[in-house]
Amino acid sequence: MKQLLLILLLVIIIVVLLIAGPWILLYLGLASGEDPPKPKYSYGEFPFYLEYEKNGEKIIVKDKVIVKYDGIGLSTGTGKYIKWKQTLASGNDEVVLFDEGGMVRVFLAIREMNYNLDEKNENIEYINSFPNIIKEEKDGTITSSEAISNTKLYNIKIVKFEFGKSILK
Repeated sequence: MKQLLLILLLVIIIVVLLIAGPWILLYLGLASGEDPPKPKYSYGEFPFYLEYEKNGEKIIVKDKVIVKYDGIGLSTGTGKYIKWKQTLASGNDEVVLFDEGGMVRVFLAIREMNYNLDEKNENIEYINSFPNIIKEEKDGTITSSEAISNTKLYNIKIVKFEFGKSILK
């Protein structure tokens, strides 16, 4: 009986190693790699101004994206990378342009832009950049999202969008 339990335990260990072994080796290989160099700047503010019309009403949003260094991340696709945390100074999660009870939302994907705090790019101005406008639809438990260009369906007209002078620390 003891031999049977020992053989069963050995088979379970072998199966677990066959399944988890490659993932453990991959993690150990990636984790042992060299960390990317720490960025010169660990904090940045990117102010923006948005003017739009919704159902004929003029709405102005002045806010800023705050980007903070958040350590080193690990990805199987890219290895080690610098993590950034992006928030809006207003405390909002998004700049919502249209919301139909949570079922359909249209928002400005301002936080998804690639803000660069790399010293080689410290003079980058985001003058010609415009964030995507995202439509997010919920159908039960499934949420889909896509970038849209026609906001007229939601009675939204973007009048003006511009970035201010960025602050890097």
